[in-house]
Amino acid sequence: MKWAKQSEFVALSNTTPTYKVAKFVVDGAALYRASVRGEFIGKVCDDPKEAQAICERHLMIVGEEKEVA
Repeated sequence: MKWAKQSEFVALSNTTPTYKVAKFVVDGAALYRASVRGEFIGKVCDDPKEAQAICERHLMIVGEEKEVA
């Protein structure tokens, strides 16, 4: 899985479905949360790499979607 920074607060995966890691700043501390299809998955993380790992584990479990022609 490769990641591209979409903005200061969001990174996107190159998979189908697209996974997102969002950055939230709470009381000056950066927190990260993984999501897919608009639903958060996993826990709130202090490290963006940890949130990306949650996405990668989720993809390993559910698999990548196939395109339907």
